[in-house]
Amino acid sequence: MSLKKIAEKSGVAISTVSHVLNGTAKISEEVRNRVLTVAKETGYLSSRLRRAMPPTLKKIALVVGSERLRHTDVNYVSWTILESLRKECTSRNIEIEPVLIDDFAGDYQQIAERVLGSKCDGILVYFDEDRKLLDEVFKTGLSCILLAGQDPTMHIGSVGIGDRNGARLGIEYLKDLGHKHIGIITWPGRYTIRQRQDGFDEAIRENAGIGMSGVTIMLESFRPESAEQGMLEWIEQNPDLQGITAFFCMADNVALGALKAFQQKGIRVPEDVSILGFDDILAGQMTQPPLSTIHTPLHHIATSALDELELLSRTSEEGAPAKRVELGCRIIPRQSCQAIIE
Repeated sequence: MSLKKIAEKSGVAISTVSHVLNGTAKISEEVRNRVLTVAKETGYLSSRLRRAMPPTLKKIALVVGSERLRHTDVNYVSWTILESLRKECTSRNIEIEPVLIDDFAGDYQQIAERVLGSKCDGILVYFDEDRKLLDEVFKTGLSCILLAGQDPTMHIGSVGIGDRNGARLGIEYLKDLGHKHIGIITWPGRYTIRQRQDGFDEAIRENAGIGMSGVTIMLESFRPESAEQGMLEWIEQNPDLQGITAFFCMADNVALGALKAFQQKGIRVPEDVSILGFDDILAGQMTQPPLSTIHTPLHHIATSALDELELLSRTSEEGAPAKRVELGCRIIPRQSCQAIIE
């Protein structure tokens, strides 16, 4: 987008656009806002900012487990994030040096040596929250970001989803639909999944005054077939569903399995119970009924992580604190949730 195009869309002269963008003359607030709005909407400002900041990243190490690279329905979240990373690196002319964790049989010092030997400018650790691995990566002295995870010790900066906030959004959504007794379906997951549990528990406590309560149903894993079997067993043991009117699943994969279990038992969704997922994967849009869910900005995680890594490589200083970047979630209402009719 050129200054000429911005001028045409804004209905002003090219010189006026130049003055607004460079702050070189007094322009009325109305014209200034109009020009800036066009410049933002067309992407001119972001591209100008990038041009003004020559990239320092030419090659990055991607430390990742091979299971995250498999393109499967269960792995949709990982694949979406990593594919976005590949595209973003291509657009920025950044080479990715893959470092597969599995190849080193738990010898994390060798991983650090491999990264240093590859002459990378920075490191992205994908999903893995293993304390020993993160410690070895930290010791390399290279700029490092944990992608789609969180370092509980906060030695390493991270970019990921606002999991706790997403869970709170889900409870508020179900509350607005009139649901007061809510089941959370989860599994012994990573730190980020436990944050979703914390957000759920926190929101339930805050709404206890209006009679809201919660039940945690712990499954063995997040895989749909495991969730289906686990929920079938739970329904057998709790035919009255313990009075629960809505089930909040901590991943869409879990929701897919739970939906099948309810349907097998003749429990109608959403007429008898509502189901809310978390992640907004493609498969959830294809179910009957389509799955209401918490949308997580998967396509933006890689871009934000590269931005943070770029910033670190420019400004890293001794003793600087690690920074946690959380991207906001939003509700996607579909047909698996409905209001309580009294």
